[in-house]
Amino acid sequence: MILSSKKLIELDTKRLKFIRSGWGEDVVDNSDVWELRYKSDDRIIEGYFARPKEVNGKIPLVIWNRGGSRKAGAIDKFLARGIYGEIASWGYTVLASQYRKNDQFGGEDINDVLNLIELANEFEECDASQIGMEGWSRGGMMTYLAMTKTDKLKCAVIISGLADLVRNSDMSADMSEVYMKLFGSSDEREFRGELERRSAVNFFREIKKDIPVLLIHGTNDTRVSYQDSVEMFSNLKSNGNEVEFISIEGGDHYLKKNRKEVNALRRNWYKKYFKN
Repeated sequence: MILSSKKLIELDTKRLKFIRSGWGEDVVDNSDVWELRYKSDDRIIEGYFARPKEVNGKIPLVIWNRGGSRKAGAIDKFLARGIYGEIASWGYTVLASQYRKNDQFGGEDINDVLNLIELANEFEECDASQIGMEGWSRGGMMTYLAMTKTDKLKCAVIISGLADLVRNSDMSADMSEVYMKLFGSSDEREFRGELERRSAVNFFREIKKDIPVLLIHGTNDTRVSYQDSVEMFSNLKSNGNEVEFISIEGGDHYLKKNRKEVNALRRNWYKKYFKN
């Protein structure tokens, strides 16, 4: 067993009201979300599990990869109740990792994602034969990496996905500094090598060809270049993947103003590739 602990998230009335107004009544009424601790390599990793309140038999699993690095972008209990509860209210189970505290931003921490596939076998609700993966921003990079290492994914959704860290570093001095700290390298050649190694635009030929991929990106994204998804659409097509690219005109990195459209696209993609 790799599951270490599991605790149901219980929010006060005020915060549940915010969940209802932000994510909808179904999220509160028709889902439950737990905090988890699980083993990955020689570490204990924090994460989350969600499912519909009423489950009959095994149901498909969505592994959800967050953005950010270390504490920046970490998902707290409130966000977990909304984000993961929403997917669970669609009729799926959800597993998500906070990644190891010594975050390598696409290094050995990819194991924290891959070990969720093994962890799924410890939940009787999860149909481990039907697994999808979703990544936002940095989570897109983690999803691209995971797709080179496992053949157990039925589909993937990548939103505002980071695919070219060299481009991202060049467009943002702040992100370049963050990467430098994460990779622990002050040598310019070594640093660029680490950026390139994590960039899906360089390793796309290693991605499993039988994984259908939905790409969604806003044209006004100032955090991750829109061109990352434009380029990956072309790359994945040339790799033989079934791929669809939805360009959100005027959309920013978080696509908050396009939430209904993005949710419909995500739900339809999972519905298409998961068996009832």
